[in-house]
Amino acid sequence: MNILKDLSSNYRIDASKSASNNKEIEKLIKFSKLQIPEDFLEVIRELTEVEINVDGEKYIRIWGANGCIEMNEAYNIQESIPNSLAIADDEGGNALIYTEGKNGLGLYVISFSDLDVDELKYVAESLSDLLINNTGIDVIKNC
Repeated sequence: MNILKDLSSNYRIDASKSASNNKEIEKLIKFSKLQIPEDFLEVIRELTEVEINVDGEKYIRIWGANGCIEMNEAYNIQESIPNSLAIADDEGGNALIYTEGKNGLGLYVISFSDLDVDELKYVAESLSDLLINNTGIDVIKNC
């Protein structure tokens, strides 16, 4: 399976940058307090800063390894939401975060301006579920 090649027809890649290298990915793995899902690592091994159009209504931008570290540190994500890793944003003030929330371990969305675990909105079990199976697409579009 290749997430970016198997995208649902509801998504379109409009921009991207080159992949994260092994050194950058190893740095991210050491930085993260939780095991980084393999589907996310698969994406950043192929492309980074991937701007994905969602039904012509919104964008999801998946960061690379360095971007993840920078954004998590800049917004103090782990201090606010322990055992989490923000991996993307919607270019509208919300972050996509892997964490353990009310629906278990998975992908959640939350506003950068209100990083309270009670504000997490469940999206999908994985990035693959979101981008291939459309699980949680309405949550993303309505944020």
